[in-house]
Amino acid sequence: KIVILAQELGLNSCWVGMTHGKSKAVIGKGEKQAIIVSLGYGATQGAAHKSKPMAQLCKVTGEMPDWFRTGMDAAMLSPTAVNQQKFLISWDGSNLTAKQNGFGFFAKVDLGIVKCDFELVSGHKFDN
Repeated sequence: KIVILAQELGLNSCWVGMTHGKSKAVIGKGEKQAIIVSLGYGATQGAAHKSKPMAQLCKVTGEMPDWFRTGMDAAMLSPTAVNQQKFLISWDGSNLTAKQNGFGFFAKVDLGIVKCDFELVSGHKFDN
């Protein structure tokens, strides 16, 4: 949510991984550095990334509700490590779920980002 707020305030952001031991972040005992978010004024507003077709990223029983399509649009724009998009969002008419679809760098972190973006835009919470 901080990254979205920063963007709304005119700052650019970048999710940065694989920096363990290379950053100035102070990691306390028992804590783990999973990812760093860099904030600042970028030279550009970034570039659109390639996206998998929506049909590969979701599963819907029956007709797709408008709120679900809006959530999927946001999920498809969510940053994922090297644009892997290793997630599957499902709606069976009563249950909304999201799961990791395959393995890859930061797939669990990516899933959390995708779920947050979907929920914020669609107004619907995941059951898992």
